[in-house]
Amino acid sequence: MHEALLRKIIELAGGPAERGYVLALDGEFLSGVPERLDFPRYSYTVCRPGSELGLRRLILRAGGEPFIALLGEKLARNLPADLLRRSRGKRVHSVDVNDVLTLALRTPVVGADAETKELALRYVNELRDAMRGRTLPTVIDRRMLDELLLDACVDARIRSVKAGRLLANWLRELPRGEPAVMSLLRRTLPTLHGGEGRVLAWALEEPRNRLSALVVHGALLEIPEEMPPSVWGLLQGVDSHSTVQLTPESFRATVKGLAQDALEELGDQAGAFLSKAESLGRSHLTPKVLEKSRLLPLGLEVRLRRLAEQAARGEPIPGAEVDELRTHRATRHKEGELRVLEEMARLSRYLEEPPSVEEDVATRVRRYQESGAFADWAALRLRRALANTAELQKEAQAVLSQYRARRDEENLAFARLLAGGYVRALHAPGVVPLHRMWGEVAARAQQTPLYVVVLDGCSYPVFLELLDELAQEPLEPIGLVELESARLERAHGMPALAPLPTVTSHARGALFLGEIPRDPFRAELLWREQEERVTDPARFRQNEALGARSRRLFLKGDLADGAQALRAALGDASLEVVAAVFNAVDDQIGSANTGAAFRVRAADIAGFIPSLKAALSAGRRILLTADHGHTPFWTRELHAGAGASARWSELPDGATPPEGFIALELEGLGGTPGRKAFAWKMGVHLGSPQVGFHGGCSLEEMVVPLAWLGRQGVAADEPAWWLGRTRPQVAEVVARPEPRPAPQPKPAVATATSRLQGDLFDARATVAAVAAGASTLGLAGNVLELLDAAERAALVVLAQNGSARSTDLAPRIGKQPGRVAGFMTQLNRKLHRVGVTFFKTETLPTGDVQYHHIPQPGAERP
Repeated sequence: MHEALLRKIIELAGGPAERGYVLALDGEFLSGVPERLDFPRYSYTVCRPGSELGLRRLILRAGGEPFIALLGEKLARNLPADLLRRSRGKRVHSVDVNDVLTLALRTPVVGADAETKELALRYVNELRDAMRGRTLPTVIDRRMLDELLLDACVDARIRSVKAGRLLANWLRELPRGEPAVMSLLRRTLPTLHGGEGRVLAWALEEPRNRLSALVVHGALLEIPEEMPPSVWGLLQGVDSHSTVQLTPESFRATVKGLAQDALEELGDQAGAFLSKAESLGRSHLTPKVLEKSRLLPLGLEVRLRRLAEQAARGEPIPGAEVDELRTHRATRHKEGELRVLEEMARLSRYLEEPPSVEEDVATRVRRYQESGAFADWAALRLRRALANTAELQKEAQAVLSQYRARRDEENLAFARLLAGGYVRALHAPGVVPLHRMWGEVAARAQQTPLYVVVLDGCSYPVFLELLDELAQEPLEPIGLVELESARLERAHGMPALAPLPTVTSHARGALFLGEIPRDPFRAELLWREQEERVTDPARFRQNEALGARSRRLFLKGDLADGAQALRAALGDASLEVVAAVFNAVDDQIGSANTGAAFRVRAADIAGFIPSLKAALSAGRRILLTADHGHTPFWTRELHAGAGASARWSELPDGATPPEGFIALELEGLGGTPGRKAFAWKMGVHLGSPQVGFHGGCSLEEMVVPLAWLGRQGVAADEPAWWLGRTRPQVAEVVARPEPRPAPQPKPAVATATSRLQGDLFDARATVAAVAAGASTLGLAGNVLELLDAAERAALVVLAQNGSARSTDLAPRIGKQPGRVAGFMTQLNRKLHRVGVTFFKTETLPTGDVQYHHIPQPGAERP
């Protein structure tokens, strides 16, 4: 570049010449110039005379040969007129900053002020590096020079990252630089980041206080309420600052966005700023206002507490409120409390349901399957969630007390039906007694090999949880494949009852024998140690309902090899009926470890899932059931006295049943004659505490799972209150009004319809417009009649695009993103009931759900 400056000086003097000397002002730009400058025909020597006499001597020695004399400023100002007149151009030439920058960047620089030019000169080498690889512009104006200097002096990412991230970075380490650099940064930020850049430029005037104020006060300004001046703090009146110049509304929105983005970027480092904001909020805002914050952990805590207290008072919590809480920034820090609240909300909505008034056994059993068992499952999940947090304990216990009271009412009503005639109730129309399972249910698989799975002690709520897990198996979902109550359009198991007392020695005998054994009732421990391996296989062989069908039974001891023998038997075509008993549930509820949160996973039951898959591969139908259910341990206060059996006892003539028990006459269906006391109240027990008890006549003990399972099956349909509604929805048949004629659209230029993924985001397409394409899906007309507009629209989108995420489907079907998963599950079940498999589900690593279309025969190609 130094040689280029010399050539610029020669150019200013009129260009290269054979004779004469050129005078130039020496300076920092010329400190490293070469001693000789060559042109094609001429050559200039570069000299630095220190005085007028020295310059005259150079002129004499040169004898007319060309040379360049670089003069100090003092000497240049005091040169005699004769020396100036004899020089080329008759003056002392100089190069200014623009010349230097133009030569360095190979492009003219215009419009820059002195301060910017001076800064550019100090970073001229960095500027040249920044220009490499760029297309050279015609000129470099002030804005471009500022951007280049920003890259050279600060960081190239200033122009590309979000303003909130810049704020977070500066909070970690305050920006430092010479005044000219900081001035450049403040001047450039509004150009690069608009309103956010203006606010950041203001903050950089006093970065130590103002940067943190943006986050601390901005976190409170996010709350959609009018704020007192004390909450605004340093931000009071900044909207009219000469640097900012925003309307009050725009300024608040800008600060809110900056605070949100900065807190997100800071992650765990945001705690100190949030603590300051919470301290300020506690001092100047009410809890009602604070709970509206979507940034402060305190806001989430206040709202969690309010909703929990609402549920404790018996007021239902809509599911939408819990879903909204999950969008809060502090959710990950309160995940345990949110799980507690979610289950409390479910139970609060269950309690809002009108109590059952039916006196029919089948109706009560069905209602328990469709609602009460889900309440038991929610209570089980709530107790697990409570084990992981110390918060909301009092409120949760209040909800659980209300739930238990409600369930006790249902159990007592059911027990009174049994007391009115046990035999009649056990064999009521619409209910399958466990001992008649073979003739009334299993007989439907006469022409197909059968696999009967018996989960010892599995209550209906535990069955619901296991079924939910099986239906979500990623590679091969297993679930309900035959619905007994198609008129209800609900997926659930068949209503089945275990005989009293609901103990393994009696109920298992009835299950495998095919009729209720008349043996005396025996203690569980004695029967298991001495008779289980003898009694069950013998009764299974005697089962007359199976006729001559070949059969084999596997008990707990037969599965110790990892169920290898069971899987081999399932593949043996000569065995028509294979049955297996899995004791995982009964073993856990028989434990005295009442301090542990009870849970049984399907994946943890040794050999269970492999045996199901082996049976399906062998072409067997799978019938799942249990010998009895169980009621959970709640508290020692429910201990009713001593006894060999927890939930039933002999009742001498004239004796009164213990609290929570009812006297029943079994009418000769097993045991010794006479009345017996059976527990109906949840958790009431005799003897020692256990995780769970059985033997009584409560719904959770007598109602057992009985269901056909198969590939691509579904989980049981949740009740409306489980999914979020707070009140039951009554379906009314109303006359449909005559449709109005659709208005004729205005003529428009025809455009080709795109089948690309981009169609998913076309906000102009209404749900009805999308659903109109359902005729091309390849589905029968009677199937399409079952689907509403949103359901047809979802299928059309999948067919057109091949796959779609739940967030993509939401705007096309008119649903909130958080409701799409439940909507699609219900749609899949509705299609499954009519034998259609239209899509499959995949859970992405991000937690979003993606749906993949399965082409249908006869469908039009997109």
